[in-house]
Amino acid sequence: MTPLIRLLAAVRGFMTGGAFPAFALSLLLCWEFFLIGMLLIPTGTSGLGAFAESFRVWCYGYDPATGQTEWSYVMAMIFPQVAMGTFIALFWWEPLRGILKSPRIVARHLGAAALLVACISVGFAFSGSQASTGELPFPAEALRTAYRAPEFALTNQMGESIDLAALRGNVVVLTAVYASCVHTCPAILGQAKAAIAELAPGELEGLRLIAVTMDPEKDSPEALARLAKNHDLQSPLYNLVTGVPSEVERVLDRMEVARERDPETGVINHANLFLLIDRQGRVAYRLGLGERQQRWLVSALKVLLKEAVVSG
Repeated sequence: MTPLIRLLAAVRGFMTGGAFPAFALSLLLCWEFFLIGMLLIPTGTSGLGAFAESFRVWCYGYDPATGQTEWSYVMAMIFPQVAMGTFIALFWWEPLRGILKSPRIVARHLGAAALLVACISVGFAFSGSQASTGELPFPAEALRTAYRAPEFALTNQMGESIDLAALRGNVVVLTAVYASCVHTCPAILGQAKAAIAELAPGELEGLRLIAVTMDPEKDSPEALARLAKNHDLQSPLYNLVTGVPSEVERVLDRMEVARERDPETGVINHANLFLLIDRQGRVAYRLGLGERQQRWLVSALKVLLKEAVVSG
């Protein structure tokens, strides 16, 4: 018997006997425990906690700023193992019965599967740490857009009219917050302040930040003035704006700010974004929250502030 025939016979015996379904079920079970573990392990800034957070961001749609997880992503990651395991158990039930009678053989398959999952996990962690050691450069050209910014004239925290069209020639950071928000809105304002603090004093003269309220029925200029004071946001650089609710909602829709109010708590669940408008009045970049996004926000502002005003 040639080596190839012996190999094929061994593969056939592995696939048709109880060894394959026993190992496959063990592997699916260990992988399922790994996925659930990544969901339950507390996040952190280093070690296992940092790896768990990165895994959740990429695989579970986790938002570190809000702590919210996209549960549809979780189900999409976890359910296939359940379905596949059920199929294997039903299809190979007869040969599996013999394997299950021997705890020693079951333990051997579980150990091999656990070792394989551990190796895969270490590979994920190593590749993630290697990627994090090198800063991903800001892809200025790849991310650049050029569509018209929404037109509006709203009232800021000082009671002054802020007309976006009148700010043509400036670089404008456009975002959305609301005064009673205690979760991501402070993070939005904090990230904007931190990015702007990295700019040279001369660059600030050509920059404006406008934060449109997502709660126009409650956020009067006085309420926004208190918010501005709490975060040390001084006009004319920082403008928290409100207005007629229907007009504000139109602006938010044009900005494509996804938002939904919880009818029981009144909390507004919303997207976190920054629209960076160039000196020509075009939306050049859309960015979000996060450490990398903050670094990119600084880079994007520097790119736009260096650009000259083009008349016409």
